[in-house]
Amino acid sequence: GWVFFACVDLVAPPGTSLMEDWFSVGWDVLPGFCTNVVFCCLFLGTSVPRLADVLSSPRREHLIYGVLVVFGQYAVSAALTASYGASLPASFAAVMPYGYAGGPVVAYAMKDLFVDVGRYPDGFDLSLAAAILGMFVGVVAGAVLVNVAPLANSLHVVAPPHRPNSSRRAEERGSAGTPGRRAGLLRRARASMTELVALAPESDHFAPHRRARLPAAEQTVSVESLDSLMFHICLVMLVMFCGYLLRVPIVLLELAFPAGSFLERSNLLSVLPLFLFCLIAGLALQSVVDSHFTDHRSGKSFIDRETIVRVSNTAQDLLITTAIARLGRSGLPPGVTGLGPFFSIIAETWAPFALVCAAGLVWGVLSFWLIAPRLLPDHWAERALVEFGVSIGATSTGLLLLRMADPNDATPVLRDFTCKQIFHVLITGGGFFDVLVPIPLSASTQSALPLLVVSLLSIALFLLCHPAVQRACRRRLTRSPARRQLSAPSARRSPREISLTLEGQPRVTEGDMRAHGAALSLGAAASPQHDAEAGREDFSEVAARRCASAPVVASPPIPQGD
Repeated sequence: GWVFFACVDLVAPPGTSLMEDWFSVGWDVLPGFCTNVVFCCLFLGTSVPRLADVLSSPRREHLIYGVLVVFGQYAVSAALTASYGASLPASFAAVMPYGYAGGPVVAYAMKDLFVDVGRYPDGFDLSLAAAILGMFVGVVAGAVLVNVAPLANSLHVVAPPHRPNSSRRAEERGSAGTPGRRAGLLRRARASMTELVALAPESDHFAPHRRARLPAAEQTVSVESLDSLMFHICLVMLVMFCGYLLRVPIVLLELAFPAGSFLERSNLLSVLPLFLFCLIAGLALQSVVDSHFTDHRSGKSFIDRETIVRVSNTAQDLLITTAIARLGRSGLPPGVTGLGPFFSIIAETWAPFALVCAAGLVWGVLSFWLIAPRLLPDHWAERALVEFGVSIGATSTGLLLLRMADPNDATPVLRDFTCKQIFHVLITGGGFFDVLVPIPLSASTQSALPLLVVSLLSIALFLLCHPAVQRACRRRLTRSPARRQLSAPSARRSPREISLTLEGQPRVTEGDMRAHGAALSLGAAASPQHDAEAGREDFSEVAARRCASAPVVASPPIPQGD
C-alpha cells in the first residue's frame, strides 16, 4: 500500500492531491477506529482472573519481568535523548518504547499525544517506523534466541562449567567431524532461519483436508434471530459506546480548571485516547458476564472468545495496512502532500533514531540473558522469549517465538502469559503509564531526565515487589548484628565469649542463655521431633529479641570451676 501510494504521487500532476482526493479518502480515520476495536476486544470472552491468582508464583514474577523490560526501554531511550541535549525534543524519548513495546496499534494511538501535548508531530511517524522495524527485528533476533537458549525441551548438551584449558581450546578449534564454537553458532543461526521458513506454510494456509482445518468460532445465538458474528460485533460496539460515556465526564472536568493553569493549558484530559476507556469498559463488561452470565460447570457464556478474536484480528489487519500505507502522510499541514516531509524527518534524525532502536534491541537481549534467569523461577527461557517478542515487535511476535520454543505446549508459560497480560496492558503496552507519563512529563519539563528518573524508580518499585527480593530484604532486616554473632559457629569459644558485648547494643547474659537452654531441653523432652537445628534457630531468634528489648546489664562473674 505504501509503495502504491508513492507511485500515485509520482504520476500525479504537480500541485495536485490526486492520492488524497481519489485513493485514500477516509484512510486517516480508519486506523483510529480500528485501534478502539482492538482494545474493546482485549478482555471480551476471557475470564478475568482474580488478583490473587495473578500475584501467585510464577505469574507474579512473569508480570514483574515483563513490566521491567518495558520500563528499561523507557530508561534507555530517555538517557540517550537527554545525551543529545536541546538538539532533540524531549518527547523523542517515547518514540522507541511506543514503537517497540506498543507495536503499530499503540504507535498510531499516540498520534494525538505527540501532536497536541508533546508538540512533536514528527514523533508519530518515527514511532510508527520503529514499530515496523521492531516487527521484523523481533522475529529474526527472537528466532536466533530460540536456538541458543536453554529451553525445557532443548536437546542441546550443556558443557560442564569447569574444564581443563586444553580440552576447552580443543573444543574451540574443533576436531574432525566436530565443528568449532563459531561453526556451531552459525549452524544454529542457519537452523533458526530454516525453522522460520518451515513454519511459514503451516501458518499461512491450511491444507484442504477436513482434519487439518480448525474451526474459526462457535455460534452462541440462533441464526434465525441474529448471526453470531453480527451479535459479537454489536457487543464490541457496545463496549466502545460505554468507553465513550466514561470519557465524556473526564473531558468535561477539564472545563472546571482555572484559566491559565497547567492542566487547562496542557489539555491533558481532553487528549486522553478513547481506547483507554474502551479497555476499562471491556474489563467491566467481562466481569459482569463472569459473575452473572457464565455457566460455572462448563465455563462458557454467550460470548465466544474465538469470534471476538476474529473481529480483533480483522481490525488489526486493517489498522496495520492503512497505518503503514499512510506512513509519512498523516498529520501534514493543509496543502502539503507527498513523502518529502517524511524523508526530511528521517534525514534529520536518522542517527539518534538508529541509535535508540539499536539500544532497545541490545537492552532486550541483555535482559534475556542477564535478568530473566535471576527473576523468573521456572522455564525462564520460554517466559523471557515471549516477553522479548512482545517488547520488541508485538504480541503476535511473542506468541510466535513461544510456539517455536514450546510447540507442544508442554510448559505452563502460555497460560501464565495470558493471565498476567490482562494486568500488563493496564500498565504498559497502551496502558495508563504510556498515556499519562512519558509525553506529558517530557513536554511539561522540556527534558527527558524526569522520564529517566521515573523509569528507574518504577524499576526499583517493581523489583521490591519480587518475592526473591522481598525474602532477601526480610533476611537482612531481621538478621541483626547480635543474631549474626549468635548464629556463627561457637566451637572453641568460652562462655564469656558467648556473652554479647557489642558496642551500643544490649547484652544477653549467661544466665539468660542457661534459662533458655533449660526451656529448650524441656521442649525437646516433650516433643521428640524437636531437632537440634530447630533449637539453635529458636535460640538465636530469642537472643536477638532480647538484644532489642532487654536493658543493658553487666555480665555476672563466672566461677573458675565452671
